[in-house]
Amino acid sequence: MSISADATTMSTIMNLLLIRFGIIAAGIAVLAIVVFTIAVVLRRKGKLGSTMRRIAPLAKSYADSRNAAAYRRGGRGRRGSGVWTTTAANAVAHYLSEKGDQR
Repeated sequence: MSISADATTMSTIMNLLLIRFGIIAAGIAVLAIVVFTIAVVLRRKGKLGSTMRRIAPLAKSYADSRNAAAYRRGGRGRRGSGVWTTTAANAVAHYLSEKGDQR
């Protein structure tokens, strides 16, 4: 293979990785906007508190199941989205439990 073919291949790979990153970032941004919009609508209708009380047990059980799965793996975290989802689930469960304690 010549040097120019290697450079073309590397350029193609970098372009695909950049497109992949852009799609993932756009998906996360859209998801954040949707969640924020739902929260604003629920708050305006006065149903945010009841929704948070309903979601809190689900978030806590999901976080506990993720923590139990990590414990069964010997405490070794899984690379990729598993670490992020566990951390996010723990944060949501903690936030919702604090909100419930304040009432």
